[in-house]
Amino acid sequence: MSGSIEEALGAEDVSQEEIAEHYGTVSISKDQVTAGAYETWEIEYTVGELGLDDGSRIKIATNQTSDWAKPQFEDASADNYASVETSGDATVEGHFDRRYRTKKPWGDNIVIDVHDGYTEPGDTITLTLGDTSEGSMGHQVQSFPETAFEFHFFVDMFGTGDYVMLDEVDYQIVAGEPARLQVIAPSTVEPGEKTEVVVRALDYWYNTAREYDATLSVANSDEESLTFEADDPVEHVPVTFSTEGVHRVSIADEEHGWEATSNPIVVGGDKEYDIHWGDIHGQSGKTVGTGTIDEYFSFARDEALIDFAAHAANDFQVTEDYWEDVQDGTRKYHEDGEFVTLLCNEWSTSTVNGGDHNVYFKNDNEPLLRSCGWQSEEGFEKHKGTYKVEDMYEAYSGRDDVMIIPHQGGRPARLRDEDEVDYDLTPFVEINSFWGVFESFGHEALERGYECGFIAGSDDHTGRLGASRPTNHYEPTDVANLQAADFNITGGIMAASMDELTRDGLWDAMQDRRCYGTTGERILVDVDLEGANMGEKLAVDGETSFDVTVNGTSPIKRIDLFDGSEKVESIDLTDGDDLLELTWSGARADKRHKVQNADGGLTLDKGEIQGAEEFGFDHPEQGITSMNDTTMEWKSTISGNYLGVKLDLDAPDDANLSFRTPFLSDSWELDDIEDGMVVEAGGWDLQLAFRTVGEATEKDVDVSFDVDADGEHAYYVRVVQEDGDMAWSSPVFVQ
Repeated sequence: MSGSIEEALGAEDVSQEEIAEHYGTVSISKDQVTAGAYETWEIEYTVGELGLDDGSRIKIATNQTSDWAKPQFEDASADNYASVETSGDATVEGHFDRRYRTKKPWGDNIVIDVHDGYTEPGDTITLTLGDTSEGSMGHQVQSFPETAFEFHFFVDMFGTGDYVMLDEVDYQIVAGEPARLQVIAPSTVEPGEKTEVVVRALDYWYNTAREYDATLSVANSDEESLTFEADDPVEHVPVTFSTEGVHRVSIADEEHGWEATSNPIVVGGDKEYDIHWGDIHGQSGKTVGTGTIDEYFSFARDEALIDFAAHAANDFQVTEDYWEDVQDGTRKYHEDGEFVTLLCNEWSTSTVNGGDHNVYFKNDNEPLLRSCGWQSEEGFEKHKGTYKVEDMYEAYSGRDDVMIIPHQGGRPARLRDEDEVDYDLTPFVEINSFWGVFESFGHEALERGYECGFIAGSDDHTGRLGASRPTNHYEPTDVANLQAADFNITGGIMAASMDELTRDGLWDAMQDRRCYGTTGERILVDVDLEGANMGEKLAVDGETSFDVTVNGTSPIKRIDLFDGSEKVESIDLTDGDDLLELTWSGARADKRHKVQNADGGLTLDKGEIQGAEEFGFDHPEQGITSMNDTTMEWKSTISGNYLGVKLDLDAPDDANLSFRTPFLSDSWELDDIEDGMVVEAGGWDLQLAFRTVGEATEKDVDVSFDVDADGEHAYYVRVVQEDGDMAWSSPVFVQ
């Protein structure tokens, strides 16, 4: 019982019976609920011999990482209604407090006030979450599974403000019923090689479903087809490809009408490296994540089906004992040729002193070098550590077995100039996680002179490393500093070109910048500049071509070429210009709380909207909510990511198109809207972009850009798919 009353009172030798006698007991009415469902359960406190005085308080704390709905005590007919009652002679009232009244991560608190009376031994106080007695649907459970979702029960029996944690009660959160399929395949195989693809049954919230039983039809583009009996939500299906080229496997559940197609598989060819996929950024429940280290790594390996992973816990919460647990888990799950792990410390100083940087080690027995020990130490020792980013870089300077990767998260990283830190330790910056998309962060790094590549990770806090999905944290009416987390998009993943699936192979790929990032899909991207691939440096004279090959998971809409922070050319891969595409992007601010409410709609005053397609909406409860001939409404949030709608309009040139969101409301005549027009809207690169496009149809494309390679350049591409998913190559550096 972590943080138990025995520890608080220094009475480890006191029996549970004695504690119950004096302080009371706590129970919970359910032991299992379903992720994302509306449920009802009770937490009941039976008062001990001390009683509860007039003015006493109870506090029930939950993990702020959870996206369980905010309990409300005001409207008994609305969702998430909670009620509290007592058998004693007192008035009890509850409210929800998200102001970090309890030590992180237990920042979500239900507070129950006892007044106008008192309770005696044996009296009960009952909190009902999801009280449906007057019409409420119940209380919405968090959207992701957890073996033990804990309620920490604190009591202040005399109204002094001095709480004692009496107990913790919990229930298990399980995934829901299957709602769709996902097919995951290796990215590179040889002709005739026996391999396998994996089919995952997913629930509404994109968790691995609780159970699955079906007959599946399996077809690949090599004309092999078979029937497979699935009796588990994660099934490995054997396949073989006899011909070289790019292949995909489609799997159908005809009974439910579900079909899914795998990521692209390159069979054979003249390749020096194999592509492997990983996520090296997330944390588990001992800090501000979910679940155990074992659950964390096993999910990444067995359900997300990634090839490499790392555990990155905020270091100010990490004790020496927990660091040993991280080391042990890193060693336990590492197996060359199967699954590669890296030891990592998320160095988590305040933004003013440098912000979040992940420190990766080639060896798995490195000592912990913390930014500080704010939650792991006591008293004056709390501040001690290398809490300035310059000192942290200096501590590792000159080492080739350490890498430091800054990122945007809870404490957004602030980059330093070359005379302040050793750039050689930073081969990448992270420009995408489920906090958002941060292209300008990568641009800043290049402008400062970092010769770095770009990767993506999830920064997962929900026990789903490598397959992280948006949560329900964001509430537009919340004040920013009360929001515990803003995880509104799918977590990113990274690709590494490796000569072997080993720790050495991964380390070499990262040191050489043979890696790139995506918004979560396994999009294959290959670039070539005079024989140099991403991450490499070369000297080039005069004009040449920058060649790009992309194999997508959806048709490729556009490929943008960048030189440093400047976009220099775009190639539109759609088949016409008869559709009007509106894309809104950017973030509220470059601070911790980046999410911008983008709920809104549009209106056409003449003509008609004949059709519309949405793209980039990751959250299952966001997207177009209503549409008729002249109006459209949607629900959306943005934090640097790109989403929007593609419109098929039948309207005269003088028709007026009105667009409205909380960050931008304006209107334009259709004749005044130019292809590529961008309307800036403040915030952190908030904008609305217009493009005239057609339909994208090709998943496999080869394009060439003409470039002038005189001088110094950092050339890379951004790939945009029809479904809104994206990939960013790491640069090729011209010197």
